[in-house]
Amino acid sequence: MTGNETEFQQAFIPLGAESDYGEYAKIAKKTAGGCWFLTEQNLCGLQQKAGHEHLDTVCQWFPRYPMDTERGIEVSLSFSCPAAVKLVSREKPLRIVRSEISPISMIPQDFVTHVYPSQQPENSALRYYFEIEGHLIEVLQSRLIQLKERLAIVRQTIEGLSLLTDSETMGRDINQLFQADYDRIDAGAAAVQIVEGPLHWLIENYFVNYIFRKNLYSHGFTKMLQQFDLIQDRLGSFLQGTDAEAIDISAVADAIVRLELKYNHNSRKSEV
Repeated sequence: MTGNETEFQQAFIPLGAESDYGEYAKIAKKTAGGCWFLTEQNLCGLQQKAGHEHLDTVCQWFPRYPMDTERGIEVSLSFSCPAAVKLVSREKPLRIVRSEISPISMIPQDFVTHVYPSQQPENSALRYYFEIEGHLIEVLQSRLIQLKERLAIVRQTIEGLSLLTDSETMGRDINQLFQADYDRIDAGAAAVQIVEGPLHWLIENYFVNYIFRKNLYSHGFTKMLQQFDLIQDRLGSFLQGTDAEAIDISAVADAIVRLELKYNHNSRKSEV
């Protein structure tokens, strides 16, 4: 409509057989990398020309990550955005902020995660998903023990949950798993003096966000454990040394961004 048909042909690559319902094309990259529409001032040229409403779903919402859940609309940030990572590179723990007013006016149905635990089979622990999510976040933020130990507890708990199949005793069995975690935290707190710093806080916040984004609900227990192990393996090297202050926090941030871009950022196919 603005006489830019030639640029249109260059900027958009038809998906063809790869496309899903409602999709047509992907945006081309420049020769040096980066989005076709990114200007020298790191602004969006498409938005400048046509307005925000003409951006695709990802560009309109990124780095916000909206979720349609049984307890209301929930929004977190994608850690594939360096600015989001910078926001959480802090000692203060993440927390869930509740409001009667929706943080967004419209939910993109082709983009959002839907989380309705009551629709899960009765013999699946995912029927108790919100209780599980709250517990795992609580464990991750229990700074009485080392982060490595907290991550180990989270993994062990998810593995234990995956084995529960008796709908009659499900609630009791989950509570027993949770209590075992609290006992392990109490025992660890009495045994070790904790000395942790910025890199630990950043990795903790990353995993809290990872849980809050409902990866367990979306992927299920087996796939979640595979991805959890992969991410922990990539970030674990930063937690092995005794001199955490010697580690450049930007290296941790870069590793997190790369992980998110490869495995969690709106990928067409989930990779593990």
